Amino acid sequence: MSFALMAGVSGLQAHQRMLDVAGNNLANINTIGYKSSRIVFSELLAQVLKKASQPTATIGGINPQQIGSGVQIAGINPDMAQGNLINTNSPLDLAIEGEGYFVLSDGSQDLYTRAGAFAVDAKSNLVDPSTGYLVQRTGPEGVSDNFQTAGENRIKIPYGVGISANATSEITVAGNLSANATLPDGTQKNILRSDIIYKEDGSNAIGTTTIADLDSDFYTSGTWDSATITFSGWKPDGTAFGDSPITDLSMDVTEATTFTNILDHLNKTNEVQTLSSTATAGTFTLTFGTATAALNWNATQAQIETALENLAGITDVTVGGAATLDAGDITITFSGAQTSAQDVALLTVTDIDLVPAASVSAAETIKGSATTGVLGSGATASLDNGRLVITDNTAGYSKTDIKMVFANGTGTADVTMPGYFEITTVGGDEVKSFNIVVYDSQGGSHVLSGAFVRNPDPAKINLWDLVLTSISGTGSGKVAGIDISGLSDRRIRDIKFNGADGAFGGLDAGTGDTAQFRVTFGHRPDAQVITVDMGTQGQFNGLTQFARTSTAVAKEQDGYATGELASVSISNDGYVIGTFTNGVKKNIAALQIALFKNPSGLESIGSGYFAPSVNSGDATPTYAMTSGAGTIRGGALEKSNADVASLFVSMIEAQNGYHANARTIKVANDMLKELTNLIR
Repeated sequence: MSFALMAGVSGLQAHQRMLDVAGNNLANINTIGYKSSRIVFSELLAQVLKKASQPTATIGGINPQQIGSGVQIAGINPDMAQGNLINTNSPLDLAIEGEGYFVLSDGSQDLYTRAGAFAVDAKSNLVDPSTGYLVQRTGPEGVSDNFQTAGENRIKIPYGVGISANATSEITVAGNLSANATLPDGTQKNILRSDIIYKEDGSNAIGTTTIADLDSDFYTSGTWDSATITFSGWKPDGTAFGDSPITDLSMDVTEATTFTNILDHLNKTNEVQTLSSTATAGTFTLTFGTATAALNWNATQAQIETALENLAGITDVTVGGAATLDAGDITITFSGAQTSAQDVALLTVTDIDLVPAASVSAAETIKGSATTGVLGSGATASLDNGRLVITDNTAGYSKTDIKMVFANGTGTADVTMPGYFEITTVGGDEVKSFNIVVYDSQGGSHVLSGAFVRNPDPAKINLWDLVLTSISGTGSGKVAGIDISGLSDRRIRDIKFNGADGAFGGLDAGTGDTAQFRVTFGHRPDAQVITVDMGTQGQFNGLTQFARTSTAVAKEQDGYATGELASVSISNDGYVIGTFTNGVKKNIAALQIALFKNPSGLESIGSGYFAPSVNSGDATPTYAMTSGAGTIRGGALEKSNADVASLFVSMIEAQNGYHANARTIKVANDMLKELTNLIR
């Protein structure tokens, strides 16, 4: 009878625990990250009434006779299976699809949880707001940008923190360059225009505007000492200005130098210069261009020299021969050195017939060679609305470029020269232009404009050039210039394509070019090098050359302006991604995820946290999406994995088991009563 009573009591206790477990599971049915438990029963040690005997030659074996003493709780095992995920739309609510656990620190030890309802505290720490425990990170992400502190595993989310600008170092271009298309208007002339507009008193400069008349933005007054403007650049065929027959690559200037003087220096060619004279009784008139000077027959040599100087706009004219002009053939020699007023070469004047008779006139032509202009015969300079304009004399593919530098010896006066010349029209028969915003080292944005132009040379079939046509900039980010020291600084020459299939073929090795532009900004002395990524050689992932419309564009670049951290999100692989006000996204930290060899061996310490036990194994820190750690879901939480239907059944089973064991005790008690009644 005692066995029945003991068994009944153990049954009552066991099923009471079963109900406790079910009740706790139901109580946490809506607890985020909760892991339900199930109870497992096992029988208590049985008492052997009679041992078993083995078979003999005459009888068989006998089984042992045993009576159990009841039931015991073999274990209360947690169900570590993943619960359903629910979307919350809060970026710092996190859930794990996999076997991993979030790692948090209470200041003395690391704890582990599946409940990822996190927030940012007053010190920018990512925490569990219900406990204040700090979410832990792993790896070096965010340390180099000072988002995270080296040596600390807490995660900082510093809203409002700024990031410095990143200068553009690479742009990516892609698309097609037509193998056969031509411009609708045919071949066009190459036209360059200065990046600045010269002004005087608010209005645009004209030909007669002198340097001294320019606004203070372009002319800083001071002393003058051997001031010059030096020209450099490239002819349409790609040869340098300094190559024969071009000379006079610099001109002397003063405050009185006009834009007409500059244009004349750029445009002079080997042409005939004409000086004519008209004689009447007692007087004669010299005409040079549209300028005239009237003199008496008895003019002195000095007067004649002065008149010729004024006519030609030069100095140091010397008249040889007679001191005064007489009838008959005479020789007048005058020379003009390069001066600040006008740059005119030596002219030799011969055969001026001056006949001192009434109503008699004579005109003679004076022939001589002027110095070849800077632009030679390839292009012509003009002034258009305050801008210097260089226009090729013939249409077609052109490499024309020019640079102007002002130097003032030891003087203090300064004259602003163009930082570069924009290419407003690219010479050629097929041109594809593009624009892209790039950034300097201070975060200033600039619109970089480029153009692909096909090389028409039959010997260079399937070759294109890419030229930097212009780049904007104001304030401290003003473009100081585009380097044209070498043709490759502004123009990427001979971009090859495979004739067989139109795939990108790299740069022609014979050119020696690199796929780079060099731009200088006003706030820094060194050039910013911008590399152009045109695709993989032999493939079609960048530029191509097919017989269809040109579609090439600049797709992207790697620069950005300054910005502040505005929001964060969590990627599937556990990186905390910061989005800044400049549109840039950066990894600012990586969540630490822990794995255990036996998650069921973890010890629950309340508030959804677990601590390792001797049977769970130590935590193995890792990243999400590695080693089975699982995927992070941002804006989601993991629900309790307790199943209501199963728990209701479990409670019914606990109730029935409890009732049955209670009945066992009652029946045993009734039998004991009958036994005691036998002696009454």
